[in-house]
Amino acid sequence: MTIQHPVRLGQPQISAHILRKAGWKGRRFLSCAPLLLAVFVAGCGFFSRPPNQFYSLQTLPSQNGVANVTGPPLGIDGIELPPGLDRRGIVLREAGHQLEVRGTHQWASPLEEMVLHTLAFDLAHRLPEGMVVLPGQSQPAGAMRTVSIVFEDLAPGPDGIFVLDARWTLANPGASTLAGHERITVVLASNESRAVVAAMSEALATLADRIVATM
Repeated sequence: MTIQHPVRLGQPQISAHILRKAGWKGRRFLSCAPLLLAVFVAGCGFFSRPPNQFYSLQTLPSQNGVANVTGPPLGIDGIELPPGLDRRGIVLREAGHQLEVRGTHQWASPLEEMVLHTLAFDLAHRLPEGMVVLPGQSQPAGAMRTVSIVFEDLAPGPDGIFVLDARWTLANPGASTLAGHERITVVLASNESRAVVAAMSEALATLADRIVATM
């Protein structure tokens, strides 16, 4: 005699095969959960990244006023920054010959362009009006003096001191070419990016003072 088990109407029937399949999928989901959680956390970190901050150098007047210099006008022939420092992010030197690049603290324009522009106006503040050929201005038809600068260092170090180390040459028509080596240090007010920018501006202004003093 066959005994039939009553089946309640409206109650779904789940086969053993479906139960086994659902259990396997559940275990698979649980095994992937740590990976999914890591991806989610990384995504949250990406979207919570701090916004970029942009900085620019500042020209500073000379404490000695305008120099009494005559002769041909002066223009910057070119500058060269140290490898590794010419970046959009602000760079600090660390111990062990390492660099800290602050990716979210950036220069408002390429650093080489900004240094040239700032130094040109620093020189213009120290020389008689119209003696410096500024970036973007056409060169005069006659003779002119030119200065070229190669920076060996232009960054703060791990000791809290900003270092400008540069060699420059000043070509003067009808006279011998002058050459100089300047090492300028500025104590940082803090390790913040704004203090680094202020120290670089001060160091470039001091470099302009020393170049003008030889003219």
